[in-house]
Amino acid sequence: MLLAFPAMAADLPLPDLRIEPTNGGSVFYIGNNTAQPLKAYLIELVDYPGSFYSFWQDETVAEPLPPKGERRIPVANMTVGAVPDYVKMRAALYADGSTAGVPEKIAQLLDRRRTMLETVRQVIMRMESAQDDMAKAGMPANLKRWADTLLPQGKNRNTPAAMNQAAARGIVLGAAQRLDGQSFAETLAFLRTWEKALQLH
Repeated sequence: MLLAFPAMAADLPLPDLRIEPTNGGSVFYIGNNTAQPLKAYLIELVDYPGSFYSFWQDETVAEPLPPKGERRIPVANMTVGAVPDYVKMRAALYADGSTAGVPEKIAQLLDRRRTMLETVRQVIMRMESAQDDMAKAGMPANLKRWADTLLPQGKNRNTPAAMNQAAARGIVLGAAQRLDGQSFAETLAFLRTWEKALQLH
């Protein structure tokens, strides 16, 4: 079952965003000027002719960005560094459940997190159902086959549904890759960390 997120009011400001071009890419500087840790956010290229770009960040591994903190994030895209006036922080989620930004984008951010949470839980269930060594050994291949079914269909990969599917696929592939280099128990523990990070308390 999907986690039922409570209704949230957009009562905090969006994080600050500063962008610098680099050789072969750009750097986002994210500033959290609130009293709440920042858990997730969406950055988009807005109204720039002929181009689309979105950057979704969910702090599932790293700690949420603390109050008054700043984080530096290098990205490979050069356009955003060349036209920073077109790049906007569009939605944000804070640790207390508060949100900020464009209502439609807040809804997309939360829906994407629901999809990610449900996918993590499904991966955990599949792994916990592997009772013998043979089933455990076959789990990486099992997960990779599942990931292949989650490839977004159609030419338009910029729809909310396609982005959610891509996020789910990333989680399934990430679990498979961890199983290739870590023990079953270590991977399960990591997935439970993901699960906890994607919940609202």
